[in-house]
Amino acid sequence: MNNGKNIGMALFVGGIVLSIFYGLYLGFSDLINALDVITGFFIGMILIGFSILVASIIYEQRRDTKKMKEELREEDLKP
Repeated sequence: MNNGKNIGMALFVGGIVLSIFYGLYLGFSDLINALDVITGFFIGMILIGFSILVASIIYEQRRDTKKMKEELREEDLKP
């Protein structure tokens, strides 16, 4: 799932960076007055990247928990 983290992080950071540069290019007053297609695309990149990051982190945590339970000996689990 390392690819999921890389893709998610790239989209998340890329969306934020591109939104900042585009905001500086247009000027913040123009950006607030009109949300156009490009701004929507950048916001979409941020949201998709964030959701991929969260999903890959949850998946990895569950996989590691399952792996840890399998590695523990049965005697260690008894009180």
